[in-house]
Amino acid sequence: MSTVTVKIETLSHDGRGIGRLDGKAVFVKEAVPGDRAEIRITNRQSSYDEAEMVRLVEASNDRVEAFCPHYEVCGGCQLQHVSIEAQRKWKADHFYTALSKALNMKACQIEAPLTGQDHAYRRRARWVLGKNKADKEARFGFRAKGSNDIVDIDQCPLLTVALNESLRQKRLSVLPEASRALKELSVVEAENGIFWSDEVTDQTVLPFYHLNTLRLQFPVQGFVQVNAEMNWQMVQQALDWLDLNKEQRVLDLFCGVGNFTLPMAQRVKKIVGIEGEADLVEMAQANAINNLCEQASFHQADLFKDVTPQSWFRKQTYDRILLDPGRQGAYQLCKVLGQLKADKIVYVSCNASTLIRDIIELEKQGYQLKKASMVDMFPHTSHTEVMVQLIKTGKKPKKRGPGIFKL
Repeated sequence: MSTVTVKIETLSHDGRGIGRLDGKAVFVKEAVPGDRAEIRITNRQSSYDEAEMVRLVEASNDRVEAFCPHYEVCGGCQLQHVSIEAQRKWKADHFYTALSKALNMKACQIEAPLTGQDHAYRRRARWVLGKNKADKEARFGFRAKGSNDIVDIDQCPLLTVALNESLRQKRLSVLPEASRALKELSVVEAENGIFWSDEVTDQTVLPFYHLNTLRLQFPVQGFVQVNAEMNWQMVQQALDWLDLNKEQRVLDLFCGVGNFTLPMAQRVKKIVGIEGEADLVEMAQANAINNLCEQASFHQADLFKDVTPQSWFRKQTYDRILLDPGRQGAYQLCKVLGQLKADKIVYVSCNASTLIRDIIELEKQGYQLKKASMVDMFPHTSHTEVMVQLIKTGKKPKKRGPGIFKL
């Protein structure tokens, strides 16, 4: 198949370079904005094409050498060939552009991204043990790009030093057990040690981490933000944006073990945390008791169903609301949150698309977007965390505007 040269203009949400051929977008694997590349089309669609790079004609100033020897084959990272500064710029720009296309941005202030260390930041990982079909050799590592094959890895530069040391020791014991039946093992570094999912023997010993003076326990295989440094920055920003005081009643939705709830509890009169999983509700309540946070109480509820009959919702009002759902967002919930009459809502999300969808529902109830920022929770990957603040104005949505840009 013939080749053609294209100038790469921007990045897609999944980290591919985007150029244009006769006005039609073309997505190019491992291309960087500013590159001139000779490419070969691999897939044609009506509105875009997909391509692979044949030869780099001229390299972008933002192109760098990947620092991991497994980068070309491992599916864990997508952006190591892009400088960390450029990664953060493109992630923030994507988020802002998506907001400005869908929402009223006239009064919205885009804050500078929250950033931290981009190496040795991950305190949790999920490993795969098994034998690939082709060579049937035992492997312990991450899944390959675009397949279920295992990339054998003895260390990952994104993992903490302690996790990498534990990984080296773990390999020796598990490789003899590898088979064609793939097995997943999760591991997390806590302040009281390294916990592997297949080594949990004492159920009374739980991993924990600190947020300032608070000590939070969490399940070995349960959710915890992978980047401890960025989690702390994110919590601090949420507290600041909520503007809390000792007279307020606050609602924390999708509260988990209390990552946001307990820091907020130290500043308010009353806070209610809602979570769908019973074991997390139990652990959140235990964390509140252990940290002397009497202001906090927790309830189990399916937040994807009608919550209006629930005791914590029906005939209740709150001064502030924090939302921190998973990738699926909180669409049904956001349709009714206006009934709680909160003056401010802070919404944290790992999926900008569902966040924007949900903000549109909140706008219909008189909320206006006031602040937004990107949190670089996952450097060198195409994933990111985002946060917005909405203020209750009671006004109907207006035509979108350019916003106040502060990057």
